[in-house]
Amino acid sequence: MMFFPLNRKWSVLGPKVKQARWWADHTGSASLEGALVFPVIFILTFLVLFFAIYIAQNAIVYYRTAIAGERTAFNWSNSAKDPLTGAYPEGSYDGLYWRVLDDGVLAGWLGNDDGKGVAVEFPSASGSGDGLAASKLQAGAGPLASDLSGKMSYLNRTLERTVSTVAFNTAVPEPLRRFNGTSFLGASTDAVVVEPAEFIRSFDTVRYYAKKMKGAAEGEDSYLQKIKSVWSSRSSSAGKS
Repeated sequence: MMFFPLNRKWSVLGPKVKQARWWADHTGSASLEGALVFPVIFILTFLVLFFAIYIAQNAIVYYRTAIAGERTAFNWSNSAKDPLTGAYPEGSYDGLYWRVLDDGVLAGWLGNDDGKGVAVEFPSASGSGDGLAASKLQAGAGPLASDLSGKMSYLNRTLERTVSTVAFNTAVPEPLRRFNGTSFLGASTDAVVVEPAEFIRSFDTVRYYAKKMKGAAEGEDSYLQKIKSVWSSRSSSAGKS
């Protein structure tokens, strides 16, 4: 009779069984998974937080810039209007011919516009003009000058008058600077000055002068130069008075 060495079989399978039991043991798995996963979740959470703060700060700068430009364009017809409410004292108006002499409309009509218009910088309140248009821009940029820097400009293209505002916020937290790689947050907006009655008057004036120039006996160029000289003399005399 033949006997099988059972002890040898168990001696061979014994280590495999022990190894399987070791892999099946879940003791400490939660700590191990937490040590591996928690840092990744922590970093992703802070990245999302920084991104949300960056978007929020950009939105705040854009909102304030857009509101300032829209209010300036809305109050453009009267320099006595309050920049925030648009209210003005009774009987307070600009001069009768302020659109002709102080608003740059002649430059647009006669082709003297350099394409830059009038601009003021804030918070220093310096700029490329010191007339009525510049004072309106300074009043409109006042609410932004407390903690923002930039420039507000006005350009009159005869049939389109635009108030452009560029603002920057340099008080950016250091984490956002490292996250975005920039030292400021900025926004740029444009607002159109809307005056239906003035638009109709300007359109009719352009039509009138265009018809007169085409029918002039001395030619369009000579007639245009005559108009420029007349309006320039009137503007200079009005400025001296």
